[in-house]
Amino acid sequence: MDKSATAPSTPTTPRHRRPTFESLSTVIVNRTDSWAAMNHSSQERAPQAQQPGPYGQAPASAETVIHVPNRRLRRYDKVAPGEPTTTVQQAGPGTNGETLAYVHVPQNAPKGGRQARPAFTVTGPNGQPLGSVRPLGDGVYEVQGGDGVPLGRITRRGGRILPWPRRVRWSVQPAQGGEPLVGEVGTSKAWTVFVLISPLYFVCWAVMSAQGALWLLLGEKGEAKKESAWELEPPTWTRWRSAEGPEPAIEYQTGRKYRLAARRLDHRLAYAQAVLHVWDRA
Repeated sequence: MDKSATAPSTPTTPRHRRPTFESLSTVIVNRTDSWAAMNHSSQERAPQAQQPGPYGQAPASAETVIHVPNRRLRRYDKVAPGEPTTTVQQAGPGTNGETLAYVHVPQNAPKGGRQARPAFTVTGPNGQPLGSVRPLGDGVYEVQGGDGVPLGRITRRGGRILPWPRRVRWSVQPAQGGEPLVGEVGTSKAWTVFVLISPLYFVCWAVMSAQGALWLLLGEKGEAKKESAWELEPPTWTRWRSAEGPEPAIEYQTGRKYRLAARRLDHRLAYAQAVLHVWDRA
């Protein structure tokens, strides 16, 4: 009997880049029967965090980090036919940005705005269908698996200032029921600070714009670009969690990177929410 089929795998602990992030590893897709058989033989001795996850996945870590570039989402109509609009990539410590999924937006899709993004599909690294997302109107999106089975709904409620302040709010309702996961963009304290320092920012922006114009007149395009690159971004920290659980299922801090709790939400539904959230800020 092949010893490699019975020996339990030993996870490698990646190095931390930030003290606020726990150990992360990749989401592995179970694609071969032989690998599944090998894993079954080592399940009994594997730690709980390495047990097989839901939806037919192979053992996955309790958390993973993904990155979703947003540049092509803004100009999906310019993407060459057959090419993905964007990708879902690994982003945790010790990873090399491997592709986890491809996102495809039709070139001729109408531009529906933030309340009705165009429909898109998600495929795996080898082209296998993972899911599809289509708008239903008023910020509501239906998410289905690659086999057409409903996975859940994602809803975006817009922010406003009057008659009272309200932050942009996302909610994810899995099809199997249970409490929805709700995430508000930015914290109340962060928005308060943002509003208070905004006047100072505009003064600094005016000064830097004048300096950039001066550098441009002197022919220093590089310096002019540096002066105009600085900008004040509104609060972005978003944590999706249910009313019953304090720990988030999805967490976004900055840089279009999302921290996922693998056991709390179907990864296909998490990918869909991440793409819509990034698109909202594209």
